[in-house]
Amino acid sequence: MEDFRINGDMIISKALSDTDFDKHGRLQLPNSQIQLVLTKMKDETKKGLKKGIKLEVLDITKNNSYFVTLKSRNSSRDYYLETGWKNMRKSLGLKEGDNIKLYWDYLNYKFIILNFQYSLIP
Repeated sequence: MEDFRINGDMIISKALSDTDFDKHGRLQLPNSQIQLVLTKMKDETKKGLKKGIKLEVLDITKNNSYFVTLKSRNSSRDYYLETGWKNMRKSLGLKEGDNIKLYWDYLNYKFIILNFQYSLIP
């Protein structure tokens, strides 16, 4: 991981809010950031996103994988990580106000938690 270089357009960064910890058990993703990531997802359709897409989220530092469902909500353009989010946030010890950064590794079709040193590709 010494020289982990990534494309900054594939990073989803968010300060966790109270809605990310409510009874619905989902993480709302920033729309402008997820739209860029969706361009690199292998032919995912709006219909598929409404049903939900199961994805891996990798924590390289602890060699742990979490499985979440990426979903869009009805006619809105909101996207969420659902099934699996609650377990992931508890395991990582996340709380309201913490920042989370997820990198879409489109070559391996998974998110990587950016909790280590990395540099952006110019």
